[in-house]
Amino acid sequence: METQILPRETDELPRYGGHGSRPEETGKGLVVERFSHLVVGVTKLDVSEAWYRDVVGLDLLGRDLTAEPNPHSVLQTNTGQMVILVESKSFDRPPRNSRHQAFLMTPNAYRRAYERLQGMGMIISDTHEGHRALGNYSIDLMDPDGHRFQIQTYGPECHEYQPSDAGVVDCGPAERYKSGDVKPFKQGNFYLVRLREGFLALNRWCTHMNGIVVYQKAHWHFYCPYHYATYDRRGEPSPYPGNRAGGPLRLHPVTFSNEGHVLVDTSQVIERSAYEPGQAAVPPSGDPAQAVA
Repeated sequence: METQILPRETDELPRYGGHGSRPEETGKGLVVERFSHLVVGVTKLDVSEAWYRDVVGLDLLGRDLTAEPNPHSVLQTNTGQMVILVESKSFDRPPRNSRHQAFLMTPNAYRRAYERLQGMGMIISDTHEGHRALGNYSIDLMDPDGHRFQIQTYGPECHEYQPSDAGVVDCGPAERYKSGDVKPFKQGNFYLVRLREGFLALNRWCTHMNGIVVYQKAHWHFYCPYHYATYDRRGEPSPYPGNRAGGPLRLHPVTFSNEGHVLVDTSQVIERSAYEPGQAAVPPSGDPAQAVA
């Protein structure tokens, strides 16, 4: 899967569902609540003030505007949250990769920030590059005192089905598969699962935020490593509190050739609200499989 550098253009608020989201969130409809203000310790107020104004893009409101006794600078985001820089000569530089703060913005605001930082000649990086779900974008920034910030957005593509161009995939003879078998197919991006009722072709795109699920045989379930959603072998979300799955995994239609081969049509996708036995495709022979846990 090729990494997309920038999200599609839109001013819609991202549907947050990443790290730190509430258990009841599934990435649909809710936006992280705003904070009031953030206080940051700095060693050189002039240097830090210029960095937060010119690099991060905050608006400078002025100096020494609060009851804080030390020299400080008050800046503001375009949505009204304040960042207060407090100067302290004894401030200790934070350890690298310690805690960080993240600013969530619209895809269009993220695009403007990316292009502005690039135009300033800054090195744009992401500490988790290559390990994000599709549609998740992030830039890492270190201020002059070593505070780490992330500029993030979630593009609309992180909630959209991503079609395959593999067409119909021949998975081999149906008799080759025993009940409980789970076989991945990179071509077409799906898992073929043999249940007692028949065959399911489960699309690998997580229904939470378009991560790629992997099968964990030891636990008999599918797992998304990006935000920890899990599904059973029928593709239904595992029934535990906090599971972020947005619904069952999508299906691809399964048919059988005259030779008894399992055929999966990856050009079509079946959205569903729950598993039903009729969704499983039964081989023409009707040969029953052994029960699956």
